[in-house]
Amino acid sequence: MTLVSNDHRGHALSHAAAEAFIARTCFKTGPPRQVGLEIEHVVHDQTDPTRPVAGERIDRLIRSLSLPAGGALTREPGGQLELSTLPLRGPAAAAAAGRRDLAVLHHAARSADLRLVGEGTDPLRSPVRTLHHPRYDAMESYFDAWGPAGRQMMCSTASVQITVEAGQRETDIAPTWDLLHALGPTLVAMFAHSPFVEGKATGWKSTRQAIWWALDPQRTSSPHRCRGNSARNPIDEYTDFVLDAPVMLVYSGSDSWSAPSGLTFRDWLNGAARAAGLREPTHEDLTYHLTTLFPPVRARGAFEVRYIDALPGDDWAVPLAVVCALLDDPRAADRARDAVAPVLDRWTDAARCGLDQPDLAQAAAGCLSAALDSLRGSAENSALVTQVEAFGERYVERGRCPADDRLDIGPLASYVVDLPHVWALTADGVR
Repeated sequence: MTLVSNDHRGHALSHAAAEAFIARTCFKTGPPRQVGLEIEHVVHDQTDPTRPVAGERIDRLIRSLSLPAGGALTREPGGQLELSTLPLRGPAAAAAAGRRDLAVLHHAARSADLRLVGEGTDPLRSPVRTLHHPRYDAMESYFDAWGPAGRQMMCSTASVQITVEAGQRETDIAPTWDLLHALGPTLVAMFAHSPFVEGKATGWKSTRQAIWWALDPQRTSSPHRCRGNSARNPIDEYTDFVLDAPVMLVYSGSDSWSAPSGLTFRDWLNGAARAAGLREPTHEDLTYHLTTLFPPVRARGAFEVRYIDALPGDDWAVPLAVVCALLDDPRAADRARDAVAPVLDRWTDAARCGLDQPDLAQAAAGCLSAALDSLRGSAENSALVTQVEAFGERYVERGRCPADDRLDIGPLASYVVDLPHVWALTADGVR
């Protein structure tokens, strides 16, 4: 997506202009309230899920399709397949569009002897990059400084990303920003679904989150610092986050987009790189820099919720429904804030334990109850209500998350068992 006009390309950028650009680009308001989805899948060979899948096979699949609801398909660096829906008004419309496009996509994948796996990490294979471009070359080189987590993140992780409007008015921005961060640990725990990497249990229910947290904290940690009376304006805190993050890559016409080590964008604006012969930054450089930041909630005009693992079947619609209901209904939002208050900073516990810990399980139950009460108020949400209720019965009421199903059956068993129904097939009956 192009974030700047051609008029800005090539012009040197001042510090004040950079701050103004971040504010108007990353935080936008106004009706109508719309929601978008990015649904990622790990792609396996149908016959041998341990075998690498060539990028060309996935590209042929993408080229062969015209999706009925207008979604767009892209291939991620490790061959993960991402469906991006059109932004639509409300969760029911977004869920319906996602289902329509995914039905066509899954059918085409089966015909191509491919299987789309809704799981937060590739449970079987080592990370192998299949997409080669100077951007990803620079990204891989940068993240290699943090060990194997960088390549795992790029090549072996998948998520459900929910994009919601920042608000209809400027006064809506801070409450929306605060609530999305407050919900984070609880929703990480509720939807954790990545307990395996390379065929082995990792000890985390959401290994995907553990991988992200093993990377550069200046670009992957939360910029949110609102705590009681110390609350800051979200635009100010996100601007500082952007400017203080190291530059990962410098766009150029050559094959190398590498950047000087340790150079923050603020340093670049202030002339620190001139001694090394680096040109002055432009609006286009800032645009690229914004795309290399991966906080749990990313401001991109609307707010992109990035902390939910990829999920099996069509369970991706459940976090969509929960997030939208809690944002759109002030009473539901207040109930959710109360429910999650005891676990606001429990990100690590949530990723490691899922709903094993009683306070996280209680917070999840409170959020789910508030969301359901809100969803039941509209007839158009009836299908979502049924799905959220079923998810609650299968997992939340039992203090379980989807990762627990995976741990019950092992990293390979899902290829012969219909994962959403594993809970009913365990040796001791219904769990």
